[in-house]
Amino acid sequence: MESKRKFSLNLIFLLALNLLVKPFYLFGIEVGVQNEVGAEEYGLFYAMFNFTFLFNVLLDLGINNYQKIKVAQDEKAGLQNMATLLPMKLGLGVIYMVVTVLAALALGFEGRYWFFIGWLMLNHVLSVFLLMFRANLSGLHLFIRDSILSVTDRLLLVIGVGYALWFGSEDFSIEQFVLFQTAAYSAAIVLAILMTPAGKRWMRLDVSMASITAMARQTWPFALLILLMTAYNKLDGIMLERLAPNGALEAGIYAQAFRILDAGNSFAFLYAGLLLPMFARLLQQNGIRSEISPLIDQAARFLIAPAGVVCILAYFYGDWVMDLLYHSHADESAKSLTWLMGSFVFLAVGYVFGTLITASGDMKWLNRIAFLTVFLNVALNFWLIPTMGSEGAAMTSFISLGFMALSQGVYAVRKYHLPIKNWMLRSLLLWVLTLGSIVILGLMGFLPFYGLLITAVFSVVIFFFVVVDLKEGLAVWREK
Repeated sequence: MESKRKFSLNLIFLLALNLLVKPFYLFGIEVGVQNEVGAEEYGLFYAMFNFTFLFNVLLDLGINNYQKIKVAQDEKAGLQNMATLLPMKLGLGVIYMVVTVLAALALGFEGRYWFFIGWLMLNHVLSVFLLMFRANLSGLHLFIRDSILSVTDRLLLVIGVGYALWFGSEDFSIEQFVLFQTAAYSAAIVLAILMTPAGKRWMRLDVSMASITAMARQTWPFALLILLMTAYNKLDGIMLERLAPNGALEAGIYAQAFRILDAGNSFAFLYAGLLLPMFARLLQQNGIRSEISPLIDQAARFLIAPAGVVCILAYFYGDWVMDLLYHSHADESAKSLTWLMGSFVFLAVGYVFGTLITASGDMKWLNRIAFLTVFLNVALNFWLIPTMGSEGAAMTSFISLGFMALSQGVYAVRKYHLPIKNWMLRSLLLWVLTLGSIVILGLMGFLPFYGLLITAVFSVVIFFFVVVDLKEGLAVWREK
């Protein structure tokens, strides 16, 4: 019960903070930028962002997840790893940039592409360093500080880019957006260093090749998993730009729909970030394994159940939402949105059960499933993108992520003998009631705005009374 209470308190703070910032960034700043520069210009940025992110594994080598687990299991030993990890990260940054540049040359990118490749590479390097400092704070169970850092760069972008968009005297360009990102990441890293406890902030660096090689041997399974996950999450945008007729435009159309998925995924990812160190510590401690099942049940209800509601709302109101947000290509984006939000449910399943498997260290099995998912994703993209464009990429995401999530769920339930009846029945009831309310409101002739608003409010109420179970929640909070 104590782990559930601690998890609930940290989760509420994390979600509240992110709800104050992330929606403004995603739907105010990113949508504003895309509407200002156009779908094709933003599509160029989106494709190059995905391309440079594709090699991000070289920056991380699984270090962030590995470090988060190690600090949670053994604080002293985990923090000592930083003496090797910091110089290792700097060397990996150089390797990452060299490999990315060589790949860009091989693919024939030229002209404006190189501005984006250069600055986005730097942004990815800064982002990974920020995540490493956050991993330490999370592993130390300093979740409040980690939560603040989770929104710092976005908050700075809301302020800076927002001012430039709405009060700037010159036309805003996509290049300016990239430079604002660089400044925001840099400032967030400085804050992360200051928020790390003084006695655990600096240490004598160990730059010996023996130490770095030993560390790489421990982190490579995590690195392989990140490489495979990056591939099936980021190849869509790159393959669209390369394979589809008018590729940059199709990538921009896809980005419009993907932004909605990204909004939900950003919260799910933060949720998983809380779960990972908690699972790691519970698995490390003898006699605490019994607490895993209640934590899984709570995580599934808080993550998978709402994801299903969002999927249903996107299916029925996606056309209206896309038309509200974007100045052009809303109809095409709405077709992609339906498939992408379906895959959001699978992402939620993966964040719950995949995180548990990661914390247990069963990386070999995870990597096998991830490899099969990448193979499926690439094969389907080659087949569907040339004829269906952005909708084909979205359909591919739905199928491949579904395969991955269901495989992880079945494996985790069997290995840990996890009960699923409770959260699954509650989620199904929520989804059925949400669907029923949409049908009734449609028959009554409500306009989309009012239908979406009423259904969303109704679903939130049902969520707290049926899925969360207020009586159980109060019992957990009162537990000392």
